[in-house]
Amino acid sequence: MVSAMTDRQPRQPIERSAVVDLSAVQHNVRRLAELARGRTLIAVVKADAYGHGAVPVARAVLAAGAHMLGTAHASEAVALRDAGITAPVLAWLHTPATDFEQALRRDVRLGLNGWELDAVLAAARDTGTPATVHLKLDSGLGRNGATVEEWPGFVERVVAAQNAGLLSVEGIFTHLAVADEPQREAETVAQLHALSDAVRIARDAGLDPTLIHAANTPGLFGAQDMADPDLMLRDAVRVGLGLYGLSPFADRTPEDFGLRPAMTLRTRVANVKAVPAGHGVSYGFAYRTTGPTHLALIPLGYADGVPRVATGAPVRIGDRVYPVVGRIAMDQCVVDLSRGGEPAASSSGSEPPGVDSSAAEPPVRVGDEAVLFGAGEDPFATRWADAAGTINYEIVTRISPRVPREYVNAPDADGVGTAGSAADGAAWTVTRHPDTAHDTRVLAERVAEHLRAGDLVMLNGDLGAGKTTFTQGLGRGLGVRDGIISPTFVLSRVHPNDPDGPRPGGPDLVHVDAYRLDSAADVDDIDLEDTVDTCVTVVEWGTGKVEHLSDSRLVIDIVRARGTQDGPGSADPVSDATGAESTVGTTDGEDPADLSGAVLSRGSGSGGEGYSPSAADVIRALNDEWKSAEQLSDEPRAVIVRGYGPRWADPLQL
Repeated sequence: MVSAMTDRQPRQPIERSAVVDLSAVQHNVRRLAELARGRTLIAVVKADAYGHGAVPVARAVLAAGAHMLGTAHASEAVALRDAGITAPVLAWLHTPATDFEQALRRDVRLGLNGWELDAVLAAARDTGTPATVHLKLDSGLGRNGATVEEWPGFVERVVAAQNAGLLSVEGIFTHLAVADEPQREAETVAQLHALSDAVRIARDAGLDPTLIHAANTPGLFGAQDMADPDLMLRDAVRVGLGLYGLSPFADRTPEDFGLRPAMTLRTRVANVKAVPAGHGVSYGFAYRTTGPTHLALIPLGYADGVPRVATGAPVRIGDRVYPVVGRIAMDQCVVDLSRGGEPAASSSGSEPPGVDSSAAEPPVRVGDEAVLFGAGEDPFATRWADAAGTINYEIVTRISPRVPREYVNAPDADGVGTAGSAADGAAWTVTRHPDTAHDTRVLAERVAEHLRAGDLVMLNGDLGAGKTTFTQGLGRGLGVRDGIISPTFVLSRVHPNDPDGPRPGGPDLVHVDAYRLDSAADVDDIDLEDTVDTCVTVVEWGTGKVEHLSDSRLVIDIVRARGTQDGPGSADPVSDATGAESTVGTTDGEDPADLSGAVLSRGSGSGGEGYSPSAADVIRALNDEWKSAEQLSDEPRAVIVRGYGPRWADPLQL
């Protein structure tokens, strides 16, 4: 049962529900994308999105910037297609009963492990549809994938199939065994080196995979502390539990990583009764009261997915947390109101711990809301996992269909979010879908109509997503001089207002690339505070670095509809300076001499004093920034605009 809700609708009484905050999911996508540093983000929505609801979650993550979806089974991917979701979907766990013909007809990418290759090729012949595949390496986990020993022979067969036109290899991937145990990094690194060897073998054999991926959620977090993060962060990251605001580490909370738990499991107290000392509770009398007390009946049990073994797990009622006592039954469990009574995280904690439940008036009444675990509230799902001796994502995934899902803060079908509903503080969200580079510039010009001196615009998107194209449109709308290109190698450029342009006397545009800046302190070193009040400031890669410049900002995410081509999830066209393609064009207003000057003039930043980019760096920038408008025009985009602060209290009319 599903109940779709927004904050504009009154919540109806419900016996039990799992409330899923989709704005929290979207916040988590954006946080994970920041850590991924421009790699393609594959959002894993297998197992009904870890119990959160595959279709609503898939729509939310795509709107927030995910490029591709991941499922275990092809049938899960087909269900997404049935719901109208057209984004790329990869499915990797197959059986002899898997309907590969249906998967190919529905444009599902397939993970190949070896044994199913003949069946996939037969489906390709019968349907006339070549399979798009990702080859899986078993780098040590011992589950799916070709082993290191099997890999060369597997690749040889795949090359023959690709030469026959029956498949194309888009990716190579592996799954990590101990990424959630940082003390075992050496074992993770060994798996990553095995993946590198497998990719080399595949490329030597003539394959050209464009999406290499290994990083799961713990791998993505762990990469931040690795000596060589790029060993983990390849072309893509494949994240699951982080989407749902769960920490993969036993000693770290979601907040430690900037995540927000998305699911709240709640019900209402079904009964409260006074009992004497020595009264038994639930089957086997495994628990007896130690004194006169009140017991509260919670109508959730193992038929609802609550672990039967989780005696002692916390339940929040009002502003107090009580432990489950006795055995958890099929439909219900019991809390002893004389035990614990610790303040919940949201409580002021002014009352002393413990509650005198022997009083005539119990501290809890029938109908009071009871929360087993919550989004942004104590207790976390991790405390239930600890009580059950399991992991937090088993807790959310096992919540059964008998518990209705309620969805709050869902992206609006028209692309405009509910005012004030975003968990990360956005007042509103507007999504538009330009089909061509020209359309992207026109949309940016419409945004520029609303801009004035002092405005801060944060622009996010993968390499090749069209950030420079969008900034060119902003420049046209603001009436600044032509010649906007990426400031990658100079950190920032000032584009002065054109007195003969459409907005004479208007603000200058300051264009900043903060990718190589590590913090707000680094931003302050380039003196943006000197110009922010008199100019329109546009910052690429600025999340977590420039918010202090203004109490209001526009955040604009540009998401490529086909996130697997010519972007950070794709093959780098530059392996070295001599191997680069030389047939790049120029987009309007971009002068190659300007970029050359930018390269030569950069003197500091993360590259160090006197930083001199390699020829490959320059050519990568050229390929990104001089990509022809004809090439861009074939790739529709989603442009997601969010407003923050008093300046942007009302949605833009775009």
